[in-house]
Amino acid sequence: MSAWRVLAALILALACAGCAAVGPDYARPELAAPEGFSEAGDASAVPPALELAAWWRGFGDPELDSLMERAARSNLDLEQARARVAQARATLRSARGGFWPTLDASGEVDRSKDSKNAVEGATYSSGKTSTLYKAGFDASWELDLFGRTRRSVESAEASLEAGREDLHNTLLTLLGDVATSYVSLRSNQSRLAIARATLESQSQTVEVTRARWRAGLVSRLDVTQAESQRAGTEADIPGLELEIKQAMHRLAILLGQAPGALKSELAAVRPLPEPGKAVLATGLPAQLLSRRPDLRASERRLAAASADIGVATAGLYPTFDLTLGLGLQSAGNNTFVSNASRYWSIVPGVTIPIFSGGTTLAAIEQKRAIYDEDLAAYRAAFLTALEDVENALASYYAQTARRVSLAEAARTAEESVSLARERYAKGLVNFLDVLSAQDTRYSAQDSLDQCRADQLTALVALYKALGGGWAAESVVQEEDGGAAGSSPAPRAEAVAAPNP
Repeated sequence: MSAWRVLAALILALACAGCAAVGPDYARPELAAPEGFSEAGDASAVPPALELAAWWRGFGDPELDSLMERAARSNLDLEQARARVAQARATLRSARGGFWPTLDASGEVDRSKDSKNAVEGATYSSGKTSTLYKAGFDASWELDLFGRTRRSVESAEASLEAGREDLHNTLLTLLGDVATSYVSLRSNQSRLAIARATLESQSQTVEVTRARWRAGLVSRLDVTQAESQRAGTEADIPGLELEIKQAMHRLAILLGQAPGALKSELAAVRPLPEPGKAVLATGLPAQLLSRRPDLRASERRLAAASADIGVATAGLYPTFDLTLGLGLQSAGNNTFVSNASRYWSIVPGVTIPIFSGGTTLAAIEQKRAIYDEDLAAYRAAFLTALEDVENALASYYAQTARRVSLAEAARTAEESVSLARERYAKGLVNFLDVLSAQDTRYSAQDSLDQCRADQLTALVALYKALGGGWAAESVVQEEDGGAAGSSPAPRAEAVAAPNP
């Protein structure tokens, strides 16, 4: 009965063990955040659920909408992130299995013959042959008295949550990359159209100048200057065509396709998207901690590191286990299934660490250092997030102001070309003035188009920095049936972009 008493005592200890788990109890660290973004001006309010806002729909470009949706379904980086979530989920199930006993079934037939000289001093007329039949169940259970398993589960749960946030962050990055590549494509198509139109105009100027030179009205210098100007513009075209091809290739890769798969679809020239008219609300800096998935992932990794300290600390404490055996054992197969063949065993055990050469303490110290590293990484990630928002805001407003000036420059440059041609026809200015006016117009138009692209790129970077859009579509299908969070993401509302 003493074994039963020990068993009862161990079960009672297990029932009371829920209140004891060694190692630190994790609490999310408080991070100091500024009261507002220095570059945000008055845009301090935040729209509800920014992560659900399909901000790209505010650009009013159906092609961009389609690319975004297809990328979210087919991107291979997302597939890798989903696989990593599945791995973390399996690790969690494995950790939870530590709460339960292991049960094994076994069966064997042992046929043996004794040696004649098996016992010293004994004499056998012949060796004895025997058969032993055995079948039964063995159960083993390590009692989690000091929380090693609970801390392991806590670490695995936090790691799974971090993996989910990494998946969200991969989607957020993907959306930004698709939008940026699409802006680059449309911008370079527009710049190519400007270059070709300018080249056509310059070619006409060359022909007119040649005709005037043959008539003896101008010098050969005017012809060479016009030809040189045309050649310079012509040299810009291959570079722009290359940029267009590279943007198409990049978009195809982001959609999980071969580089040339979207060529026919994207070859048709479409205008560069325009921002909407609503002013974007940035919210408060502290809200980035809940909106940005990379910060949420970093915080969850910190929680996992804290739990790992408890797992390592449990190595300083005894481990209690219980082994149970139950089955049938008989020397004859005709008596195998009978009450007399039953056997059972109860083996309570305890292992007390006494000396390990400092390895356990070193492991605890290592886990504490990992926690300190992850804490510093969490703080650094938050500062980087603040920098991302400030830089994106500064860039957007700078490009907005620059666009106004360049639009005026392009308008006046167009007027200058008309005036220069008119005055040249009257002999009031030399031909170099006409060429200079044409160069200025081409440069102003090209710069204006680049500025429009830079403004949109800065706007995309701002949405990404604020953590917008990563749950805008039902694309984060990392959960399988029955898992928490398996329901699709809510349908998003389009958020208009700032007015230039």
